[in-house]
Amino acid sequence: METRVSFTVQRWSAWAPSLDSPEAWRLWADGDTDLPVEEAVPDVRDLPTGLRRRLSRLGKIALRVAMDIETEETPRVVFSSRNGNVTEMLSLLKSLAVEEPISPTGFGMSVHNSLAGMLSIVSKNRASQTAIAAGGESLCLGLIEALTCLKEDPSVPVLLLHADETLPDFYAPFQDTGVPVCALALLIGVAEEGEEAYSLGFSGTETRSAPGDPLKNFIRFLLRGEADWNWSGAQGDWWCRRHA
Repeated sequence: METRVSFTVQRWSAWAPSLDSPEAWRLWADGDTDLPVEEAVPDVRDLPTGLRRRLSRLGKIALRVAMDIETEETPRVVFSSRNGNVTEMLSLLKSLAVEEPISPTGFGMSVHNSLAGMLSIVSKNRASQTAIAAGGESLCLGLIEALTCLKEDPSVPVLLLHADETLPDFYAPFQDTGVPVCALALLIGVAEEGEEAYSLGFSGTETRSAPGDPLKNFIRFLLRGEADWNWSGAQGDWWCRRHA
């Protein structure tokens, strides 16, 4: 069974180590390399000091791209990630293992929707939020959730925020290959007549998963202005097409 839905990308922003400017992203997109994997964090000095102290690396990456989407509207938010704030959860488990008290702040930041909550605080956005965790297809299912929200109320845009990083060494045996340290924010809306539009499609047939993560090639699709993006996951085949 194949389904498809159309939308427009009003604005988008991405961050990865060493790729913190439009020029750096364009140079990367023109090549065929993986996204850099480094112990770097984006500049978040524009965020309140108290909030910065509570954010993990993943949190700083996610909020950086979300805050770079400038809009006067208050979009609904969909946050998607394979593992979320797993470093915070690991810290809690280590405390439990040695019978130390659990930090309430650490617990609050470890739940999967915590970063969407932090974004709502800093942006004063009281619109609805949804958090998605769907393994290798987290980006794809995040897109589906965002487009479902858009269909429910086409008058209000939806912000899809996707962020991932490599797992800590403790969880190395469970690390999927090709997962980038990267975040992507997409502000999507209903395409008006004459606007460039995209259609997302899914064919729910049993497939052999493509290697790696879909995020890298999806960002290249956006940067290069390509006509098609395709990726196969455990649940089926995904594609996105650009329409002039």
